[in-house]
Amino acid sequence: MEILGYDHEPPVFTGPGQIAIDTSTHMHFAMHGTPRDGSDAFRKIVDAQKNPYDGLRQFRLTAVDYEGTEWSGGWTKLHTGAETKGIWRLSGPIHSLQTDTTGFGVAEKPGVELVYDRPLRLPIPMNMVKTVQRGDEEVLWSRSRGTQTIGVLDATIEFFQSAEHEHLWAVAEATTDFPHPYLENWLSEPLSLLLGEIVYPRLKARNFGDGRAFISLRPISVRSATSLAGSMLREDPRVNAERFWNLYRDILIIVSTARDSSGHHNFEAHPLTRYYWEIIQATQGSNWVLCMTLASTVEGIMKTMFSELERKSDQDDSAVNSLKKVIAEWTGAKNLRSQVLQYLDRFKVKGTNSLLKSMIGTNGITSEQVEAWIKLRNSSMHGDMVMPWSDKEQDVRINNLIELTHRLSEAYIKRELNNRGFDGAPTPCGSPVCDAPSRV
Repeated sequence: MEILGYDHEPPVFTGPGQIAIDTSTHMHFAMHGTPRDGSDAFRKIVDAQKNPYDGLRQFRLTAVDYEGTEWSGGWTKLHTGAETKGIWRLSGPIHSLQTDTTGFGVAEKPGVELVYDRPLRLPIPMNMVKTVQRGDEEVLWSRSRGTQTIGVLDATIEFFQSAEHEHLWAVAEATTDFPHPYLENWLSEPLSLLLGEIVYPRLKARNFGDGRAFISLRPISVRSATSLAGSMLREDPRVNAERFWNLYRDILIIVSTARDSSGHHNFEAHPLTRYYWEIIQATQGSNWVLCMTLASTVEGIMKTMFSELERKSDQDDSAVNSLKKVIAEWTGAKNLRSQVLQYLDRFKVKGTNSLLKSMIGTNGITSEQVEAWIKLRNSSMHGDMVMPWSDKEQDVRINNLIELTHRLSEAYIKRELNNRGFDGAPTPCGSPVCDAPSRV
């Protein structure tokens, strides 16, 4: 094993050790390291501890196993133990194990293979075993694997699960619309929104199509969804397979066709996905935390959904500016005058209240939902406690706020599909292959 510091510098420590995969949620290493320079190693450890947010000052782990395979353990927080005869006892967490591989088992075509190492409630046909007997003699035995195949843009994605429903696999070839290295991240994003739990694979294989593959293993969260509050579907995903896979396709199109300010693909998660990660975690907290998170998500989606031009107020700018001129000439209290002038600027743009009210009656958005947002947003954001216990009136408001968040998310998805030239027409996901939507 080697503990590395800055690039192009020799290892800080070298020595034997082991990597322990304790559970699906935790990995760590332990080693007996010999420092290249004991004094320098100590200074680097102190420097890393004093500057925990500076990645360049942290340590990296590399290892070679008994078969000669090289592994990268990524960045780690180094813990030191006893030192005996110049050999240091070292340990630390591992957030990801990575290696390159070639030869047997590597896919011939470029693509990804993802393994989700926990039960997920996807509407996938069951594994089937068929037997035919004549008398006491078995003349035919066959087994079919439960799979779901969906076409999105120019890619075909296949999901299948183990007979015990404990593991899920996703396989897809890399294409023009779904290139490396983005593909392996994009496929999981819709699952978080639809299942109401943070979903990412335990094991990833990035196949390059030339006999090489990049393998990555990392810990996962085993916290499954405890409610439907974080799910866009607001129902068990297995109840309506067609709706589930249609939404999966639409969300994946939004994620894969998004671009950054430079026109490049995004490796990091889409903003809508990140909002849902926050909602999912907030469902484990108090009513107050949940309400603040949902209310903020609604505002965030509205800002993303409407352009600056669309948010422009119906008020005449010249009338607002004329009134501001009158106030500016007032010679009273300076602070009061400044606050009034700032307040008048708000009349130049449509607020979230106004925009939400304009959407009532569309995409399942109701006046009760909007009123719940106004009530809970104003109270939770300004220090008024949301009751932690169950109360009929409050529970109705919270459920309306949850529903508003999800219906608004669906409206955002439809709007983005339309803006990017997709008709968003439903596809027959009960069939073996879900076709991609056509461009308008």
